Amino acid sequence: MPVGNFFQRVSSTLNSNYNKLFLVIIATIICVLIDSQLGIIADFIPEYLYSSGGIALFLGLIIVFILASFFMLKYIKNINKLNRIRSFHLDIMYYVLIVAQCTMAFILTVIAFQILTNHEYDTHILYIPHLVNYGIWIGILTFLAYAFFSWYRNYNQNIMILIFAFSMVAYVINGIFSLIGQLDILVQQNPIISSNTVAYFPEFSINSFGSHVETVSLISSTIAYILTWVGSVKLLSQTFKRLGKFKFWAIMISSLVYYNITFPLFVLGYFSPSTDANAIIYIRIFSLGGVFTGIIFGISFLSVAKTLGRDTPTRNYMICAASGFLLFYITGSAIAAQAAYPPFGLISISFIGLSCYLIYIGLYSSALIVSQDTTLLQAIKSSVTEQSKLLGSMGTAHRRKELESRVLTITKKLAEKTEESGVEPSLTETEMTDYIKKVVNEIDKHKK
Repeated sequence: MPVGNFFQRVSSTLNSNYNKLFLVIIATIICVLIDSQLGIIADFIPEYLYSSGGIALFLGLIIVFILASFFMLKYIKNINKLNRIRSFHLDIMYYVLIVAQCTMAFILTVIAFQILTNHEYDTHILYIPHLVNYGIWIGILTFLAYAFFSWYRNYNQNIMILIFAFSMVAYVINGIFSLIGQLDILVQQNPIISSNTVAYFPEFSINSFGSHVETVSLISSTIAYILTWVGSVKLLSQTFKRLGKFKFWAIMISSLVYYNITFPLFVLGYFSPSTDANAIIYIRIFSLGGVFTGIIFGISFLSVAKTLGRDTPTRNYMICAASGFLLFYITGSAIAAQAAYPPFGLISISFIGLSCYLIYIGLYSSALIVSQDTTLLQAIKSSVTEQSKLLGSMGTAHRRKELESRVLTITKKLAEKTEESGVEPSLTETEMTDYIKKVVNEIDKHKK
């Protein structure tokens, strides 16, 4: 097959898959919004949820979840295959997600079967989606935090890398305490949820365990949000010029205030609804802060993708990262521990792990590709935009890390042979690492 035809086929395939991905992301957002919003107000509308229409809607959302989640995983597999991404830990992570999504599909199917046949479901089965998805959240973002810190150590000229590193640490802490809080609520639910059971949201006293957990979760969420918000402001600096100073800051500051101030005001009693209708309106207004935030952060990483050529591998991976941030903030505001009938909110929880995976695979694979493509790396370095600076720094850092790792491995083997000959090596491992870094820095200086 001629080379030109091959690249044309690859480009056509990616373009077609991208269009499909866009439609699937839209369908997923709609699915998650319906599911999460109904879960949040489940205690106000039990008669609708257990009606035939409510159950049919729940079954329909399960179908959308299964189709959408496996399409996204297949999309990732295809672009990895086309771009020849080879990384052992990425392969392991992919198969973990396959198992996780199969588990979620099985659990949702079991719950649907129990509801259709017995008009009830077992609460204990809700523990598994929470443990799996929050566990993936904690694990993947821990890996991403490590990657950001590693990139910063190897290329400490971009403060944005450090900002995102600390934001990932805050997300991990938030994930840990969110999981503890969800499990604490689940423990208080009835073992069997039937059609006449109303969703239960426990109220915590100021000094209760649940209140302390919620406080730590809220603080870590706020810190993570602010750090990501600062990074997004820098990434959207070009939009600042096109949109205008006033409009840009109005959007960014309103999103900052909206996400961080509504819940504290609600807790402090500034919103005291007199009727159930008012309560539903207030709760929905507060919960939509996550949607607004997901859109802002998704657009900020999409702006990085726009700086890259159409249908390029890096662009596709950055689109994955943008989609991941969008879904992460929408699903992160969902709750299923209230054990509604049917368990609205559970489908959104089941998307959390996948959203974190999209963020990781998008950012890490982008850095991997940039580090391996000298021409692309030089083109990115010559750009003055904040988006290119972030991507270029990540790629350069990853390249240095890989080079140092390879040279250090060779050096260790030579040192072992030297020791076998009875001669002591002249440099320690720390000294060898420092020397390699100096050599890499000198090489980079000559390339500039």
